[in-house]
Amino acid sequence: MALETEVKIRITQEELDPIRARLKELGARCLSPRKEEKNLLFDFTDRNLETCGCAVRLRTFGEEITLTFKGEIQEDPRFKKRQELETRVKDPQATIKVLEALGMHICFEYSKIREVYTLSVDQEQAKICLDETPVGTFVELEGPENIIEALASQLGWTPDSFIKRNYVEMYLEQQTAGHRAADS
Repeated sequence: MALETEVKIRITQEELDPIRARLKELGARCLSPRKEEKNLLFDFTDRNLETCGCAVRLRTFGEEITLTFKGEIQEDPRFKKRQELETRVKDPQATIKVLEALGMHICFEYSKIREVYTLSVDQEQAKICLDETPVGTFVELEGPENIIEALASQLGWTPDSFIKRNYVEMYLEQQTAGHRAADS
């Protein structure tokens, strides 16, 4: 069982180039240049996965397609932690048919532009993603807690800037706020 530990930090679009430069100074390696990532989330009609805080995601990132199960988010004051099981997929359409045959359907779709870096900090690996989404621009830091904190500090952020929410929650909040504004 893999335990994913991560945080997001909201930044401005103008901060992307300075962050890229800082990552280069720190010795980060670009694993994947900037490209579109498409995500399909699946659930049962009764929203059983959403209700228990889990998710099944089919992600297309360039030529790489992965199917992911994300378990319940664990209680932690600063970090988003959850079980993550992932496997590469050869045929996304066949995978969709399998999930539908199991009684699941696509319950949410979203896309973003992402670039991925890796950096070794104290002999541990951190994954850094620069994400441009319709709900804002973010840096996502993933790895052991102490590495996330050290890397955040090197990039000029404190734990006060850590966001634990996921993009789906942010998308839904923005849609709800948009509906409220339209109703006013």
